[in-house]
Amino acid sequence: MSAKESFKNRRLTLMSLAQVRDKPKVRQAAGYALNFILGFAMSCSVVMTNLAPFGIGIVGRAGAEASGIFCLLGACLAYIFVGGFDWGIKYVATITLVFTVSFVFRETQLIKKGWFMPLVVSILTAITSFLNTFEFIDSFPDAVSVFSEVVLAGASCWFFAQALTPEKEAGEQAERRQAIGILVLFSCLLMSLTSVTVANVVSVGRFFSLLVVLTAAYKGGMLPGCAAGTVLGIAMDMAAGGDIFFVMAYSFAGLIGGVFSKHGRLLFLLSYIIANTVAVLWTWGVQLRLELMFEVFAATVIFALIPETLLEYVGGIARLPSAGTGESGLRYYAAARAERISSAFRELYGTVFRSINGGQNDSDVAMVFDRAAETVCASCKHKQSCWQRDFMDTLAIMNDATEPMLRRGKLEKEDLAERFVEKCPSHYSFINAVNAELRALMYRRQFKSRLNENRAAAYGQYKELADIIEGVAKELTSAKGADPLAERRLRRFLRTMDIDADVSVFRDNRGRLRAIVESGRLGPLLRQGNYLEVISNVLGVRLCKLQNEDEISDRRLVLVEAEPLVASVGIAGLKKKGEPVSGDRGTYFKTDQGILCVILADGMGSGEDAAKESINAVRTLEGFLRAGIAPAVAMKILNSVLLLKNGEEWGYSTIDLMCVDLFTGETCFYKYGAAPSFVKSGKVIRRVRGESLAAGICAGEGSAPDIVRMRLKPGNLALIASDGVMVEKNDAWLREILIKSDGTDTKTLAKDTLRCAVRQYGCEDDMTVLAIRVDERV
Repeated sequence: MSAKESFKNRRLTLMSLAQVRDKPKVRQAAGYALNFILGFAMSCSVVMTNLAPFGIGIVGRAGAEASGIFCLLGACLAYIFVGGFDWGIKYVATITLVFTVSFVFRETQLIKKGWFMPLVVSILTAITSFLNTFEFIDSFPDAVSVFSEVVLAGASCWFFAQALTPEKEAGEQAERRQAIGILVLFSCLLMSLTSVTVANVVSVGRFFSLLVVLTAAYKGGMLPGCAAGTVLGIAMDMAAGGDIFFVMAYSFAGLIGGVFSKHGRLLFLLSYIIANTVAVLWTWGVQLRLELMFEVFAATVIFALIPETLLEYVGGIARLPSAGTGESGLRYYAAARAERISSAFRELYGTVFRSINGGQNDSDVAMVFDRAAETVCASCKHKQSCWQRDFMDTLAIMNDATEPMLRRGKLEKEDLAERFVEKCPSHYSFINAVNAELRALMYRRQFKSRLNENRAAAYGQYKELADIIEGVAKELTSAKGADPLAERRLRRFLRTMDIDADVSVFRDNRGRLRAIVESGRLGPLLRQGNYLEVISNVLGVRLCKLQNEDEISDRRLVLVEAEPLVASVGIAGLKKKGEPVSGDRGTYFKTDQGILCVILADGMGSGEDAAKESINAVRTLEGFLRAGIAPAVAMKILNSVLLLKNGEEWGYSTIDLMCVDLFTGETCFYKYGAAPSFVKSGKVIRRVRGESLAAGICAGEGSAPDIVRMRLKPGNLALIASDGVMVEKNDAWLREILIKSDGTDTKTLAKDTLRCAVRQYGCEDDMTVLAIRVDERV
């Protein structure tokens, strides 16, 4: 058989074993066997010469189900097997009582409390220990022995529950409790193996304890090595029942080994052996514990043969969490948003800024006659008579002519008194000069009005800018911040792939998880086709890539929490008959915040000019929305842009904006003079319309867009159309289309709506339809 065929057969065998393992009955049988083994092993752990409280603790944790029965059987056999009937009958009675209480309260809420079973175990252990220690009617039990057994039984029940019960809501505190519980459980298992020896020299329990201390010191350093040595050393001393020795030797060796953990495995092992040798020599005058040296030698040899990848994976549990970089990642995220906002405002500045210089323009109507007189009457021989000697009469004549002149818009001969016309030889020139100055006055007034309107729009942008900066400030203060637990999990996983990376995992102000991985070699990870699924499993959150492909490279990977909702959008459009291009512009995109934005702009008129207006409007609005600016603020900014632009280059546009939060389904429609939209939920169709004028017409308080809020659920449809489609108020034909359509194909729905609109109204205007459907992510 060739090597290739052998490998194929082994692979098929492993796959078949995996399929067998996943069968419910096999998993159930494995659970029963595991509970039996745990009950037997914990009952074999004897401390302080004749105490075995851990079997009681594991039975208390097992509960009253079938798995608890197997755990009870294993514990009963072990107690009789280890100490005989006379010694074991007390423990058999205790665990039987514990199982009985668990069975009686199995359907109550009380047993679900974390403190209930540890308390029951402690009380029943105290009662049976108290009764078992009586020798005569007037004697009292050994208080130290009873107290120790009660505390150890109750505490072990609580720690075993933490180790073996999965947390519903994983958090850093829960993971820490579970890690401590697993360490206690593992220590108790090793205590049961201390009496098992190889060649009557090497204790199996102490051998595995040394491997754990070696791994913790090598991968975690001084503190984890010393901590693991202290815990396991206490366990081994309790199991030995003699003088305190192993806790000193294990913790000292873990501390010294941790100092040399960064200097290679060989130097680390030598320092560990030397530290244990020193610990043995310290007992020279009391009792020389040479068995430790044999166990240390065996453990160091096996440790030297363990692959580095396995040590990296197992040792990651013992490694102290390093200072997370999530906060710096959050600052990077906020800085990037601020930079995009700055770029959007810079583009706005270049779009609307123009210098307007002009002298002082007096708009007083009296100046019309004064300036005309300066032009016509300067060289007249009657100047002194009209404007000095008879000034009051001339002023009265001009005042009487002002009202009809302003009403008509120009001065005519009959507006002046007959005596003035007869006296003035240049009255025709005077009338023409007055009309010229009047036209100039009207132009100045119109310019001033337009200037004030532009100023109102420009000054309004300061408020919008303040809103934007306030939003960024709120985001920085309300962001959830770094997630050290997720960072530690992701860093641990990357190290198993031999990738040393800077990891930032944090949640933004909307609670969306973001993971940033920076490393010099991300190739091994990215070459895995299912790396998104793998990292999602590591973090416990479904992740996806950003739409911007620049965020993924061999050195930087940015992933975000996937939205629970997805949206499909279909677009159909038709230009006006006889025009080269359509004046409508529709687009859609998803922002980094997980919000779907659908925009439809209809430039006033048709053809290339209208197309230019709508394209510029969509481009400006999209830039602000992608930068994370609130849609209402972005719409107001667009309105100001249209007001400030030169009317000959950019006119007015109707704007329809729909924003759907793909995490919650919250939806907002923003309208500037746009045609009604329609939303279908089940068989109910809702018409969404606004009253505001097109963008670029109003400034000041009346410039806000119409806003309609609602929540879309999976299966809901929305339809947005330009005014070429919704010509009349009669929308029965469109409602009929929505009722008949299931909306699974939004592109077909948009095309069908457009064809029906053409049959209804023809192609007398540009026509655009956007259909949107929201569904759950599969």
